Amino acid sequence: MSTGQVIITAIVAPLGSVAIAANAFAITAESLCYMPGYGVSDAATTLVGQSVGARRRELAKRFAYITVGLGMAIMTVMGALMYVFAPEMMRLMSPVVEVVKQGAEVLRIEAFAEPLFAASIVCYGVMVGAGDTLRPCIMNLTSMWAVRLTLAALLAPQYGLRGVWIAMCAELCFRGSIFLIRLVRGRWLRGIETSTDNK
Repeated sequence: MSTGQVIITAIVAPLGSVAIAANAFAITAESLCYMPGYGVSDAATTLVGQSVGARRRELAKRFAYITVGLGMAIMTVMGALMYVFAPEMMRLMSPVVEVVKQGAEVLRIEAFAEPLFAASIVCYGVMVGAGDTLRPCIMNLTSMWAVRLTLAALLAPQYGLRGVWIAMCAELCFRGSIFLIRLVRGRWLRGIETSTDNK
């Protein structure tokens, strides 16, 4: 994943110093939106892990749905705030008008991905709590390398920094969707023994 981020930076680099600065500052600003998602993800890992340890399969599933729903709700609100206050957020990062303009534009693109980004973050935490780690890891890597990097490389020459962030938005929506599908199908619960005393 870190190597993928380095390649994204390499794709942005030819777009010029303003685009590089706007990209870096926008990533920092966006982190304010997804930090709550990682907090909910940690809680999901704990709650699901405890339920799995107690062999309470249905409770694990309920905790999974509750935490994913909560994470998506929080990050939807954060995404809406980011959309509205994108210029103000960027002005805190840089006094350069063009950097603020480009940064605010890409933040508003990314705002639409926040609900499904939350789904991917919290679903990953749920699955880790259930001991299902390999497939979610592969899903993350495949999404990053096959979708984000490919689209960014294709869109950047024509659309500039906007193209890179459109690729990012599309990839996060794709990643969130596949995680939700896996969550609903329940394959992450395979192998969890159910106690007859603690259903």
